[in-house]
Amino acid sequence: MGSGLMAEPTPGPSPSATPPADSDPPKDSPGGAEPTPEPSPGSLEDPQGRDISRHDSGSAERERRRNVEELKPAAPPDAGGGFDISPGHVYYASGLVSNEQFEFDKSATLLVDAVGGWSQTQVAGRGHGADAFAAAYADVADSFLQLWAKTIMSIEGVIVGLTVTANNYQRADWAARQANRQHRGEEPPHRSPPATVGRTTYQPVSSIKWTGTGDDSGPILAWAGNGPDWLAEQIDEAMEHVLRLGKTVEITPGARTGELRGIGDAWLAASKAAKASATNFTSCIAYLTDGGNSEWQGAMNSFCQSIWGTTAWGGTRGIADAQPAPRGAANSREWRTNPSESPAGRRPIIEVLARTGETLHRAFHDAADAADKSRKITSQLGVDAANATVKDLTVGLDLGELTRLGATLAFGEITATFAKHMDKAGADAAVEACHNAFHEAARKVRGLEPELKEASWSAPTFAAEEARARAFGARALDEFKPRHRWTRPGHTDLNIYQIDLASTEWLENSHTVNKHVGLTDEQLAQRLRDDLKKPPRPGTEWEYGQPKVARASAFKDIDSAQRMTQYTIDDNQDAIKEWIERQPDAPERLDIRVSNTANPDEYSGRSIDKQEIKASPFPADKAVNVKGVETRLVYNRDLDPPFTVLSSMPAYVKEPST
Repeated sequence: MGSGLMAEPTPGPSPSATPPADSDPPKDSPGGAEPTPEPSPGSLEDPQGRDISRHDSGSAERERRRNVEELKPAAPPDAGGGFDISPGHVYYASGLVSNEQFEFDKSATLLVDAVGGWSQTQVAGRGHGADAFAAAYADVADSFLQLWAKTIMSIEGVIVGLTVTANNYQRADWAARQANRQHRGEEPPHRSPPATVGRTTYQPVSSIKWTGTGDDSGPILAWAGNGPDWLAEQIDEAMEHVLRLGKTVEITPGARTGELRGIGDAWLAASKAAKASATNFTSCIAYLTDGGNSEWQGAMNSFCQSIWGTTAWGGTRGIADAQPAPRGAANSREWRTNPSESPAGRRPIIEVLARTGETLHRAFHDAADAADKSRKITSQLGVDAANATVKDLTVGLDLGELTRLGATLAFGEITATFAKHMDKAGADAAVEACHNAFHEAARKVRGLEPELKEASWSAPTFAAEEARARAFGARALDEFKPRHRWTRPGHTDLNIYQIDLASTEWLENSHTVNKHVGLTDEQLAQRLRDDLKKPPRPGTEWEYGQPKVARASAFKDIDSAQRMTQYTIDDNQDAIKEWIERQPDAPERLDIRVSNTANPDEYSGRSIDKQEIKASPFPADKAVNVKGVETRLVYNRDLDPPFTVLSSMPAYVKEPST
């Protein structure tokens, strides 16, 4: 336990420790899903019953942009020749990200509007190939829109996190000045985050599967022959009758190829919009970045990459199957964060969204081309047979004989004559080629599913990105200086060790925020799967690979991480004091633990033990609640206190025996 000095007044609020005075904690969704910032938009329907509550009207957009522009400081961070970040710059960056979030949401809304509605239903036409394509499209489109909605929440975390860190910095700075009697006055006001999209879902795309009964679309073919008018109608009927005896009926009604191409074009537009939004988002964060400071620039690169699904333990995975691949392999994608690389070069979720849009665009156009080709071939074969039929029935007859023939010619005779001339094998082959083309399009669309699943697992939660934004904002406000910004003079001598996780992230490779806050059970399983000490070895106990870490675990959010880590440090003051006194002769890391936090009934977070991967390559279902905390400290004589928190994480810690 501590040394009895806990009665000493606690230092002033630190940026990580205190939420804004005017905002409630985010709500938890059922099942432990990520929190939802409030307020979230309500429901509003247009006269056709469509939800338009998120449609950004022109006046609302202008007002929102005007509000953000009002946040813009008079001078940019680099105005004086150096680089100086103030809370005003961070508030403004939060507003810029808010604008981009609305643009990102608008792109998805425009997509759904373009591929929804009755005008897009059943356009694939009839046929087993068309049905397979329609089913693949429905599944992939749903996964795509769910991933897009998850990314909206990742961006939401950035918006809220930047505002919170600016608020907390101002509050902590004011408290420190008050404690040092440098000024008196009221606590500075706190800002609410700018307008955000909020938690969102998108309407499903319209089904393109043919669900009608019968085939009342009119004649399959239009006869373009030059025979007598009185014979034309009977020839049309004969053509339709004969072709229905073959495969042509399988694709009747046929695909509406113009609509198919229009749907494909809408997906390509969404693909381009996703890339543009990612580029614009990076520009918003670059506003807070001193590119001349390598640590600062590296943190910005890492932060922006993490929005789009990279992690410190991510690996190289094949694009086609999302399975592990050698680094740098062809047709692979990198999911590991790389501080040395520009965000534009490593944004896997955006690239998955873009690939999906591009593939759907090509698939819809290919299917439409195949349907048009089949229709053209069968039509031409029908026209050729019709012309031959007319010739057989009318050659050598004068006008009077033609007139008598028109009154007596039986439909069966016309049909038999047409059937004799019709290349049914050629028509059937054209239909089969159309089926195959639609099946091939379906196969390519299904091929998007593995990466969409990996991307969905990898999308950071609101809590994770709020934490990262608060860390990046806090370090930027202190110009990435290597120090404990909020230590009170003399406290270390009294064995009071006030730490702030946000303002020391990246310092001495500190990584609590990036590796242990706001991770889902699936993301914990991803870490055990990817962060390997030894690769998979079939036939051994580590068949699926041996993880580097003893467990993968995460706090619910940054506030609980801060509070529980501080409790662990306070509870181990004597051990920390003795460890510091042994330095620098004993520069080992110090690991400290508590079996539970201040509230013994409170869970510290979620955890998966590495042993679980022996039985399953992806043990997301083995995550459990734990109550303990393990914190790792590294010594640095230039800091006050002379250490930083390398890592802090929830853990099962056995209670000490009494």
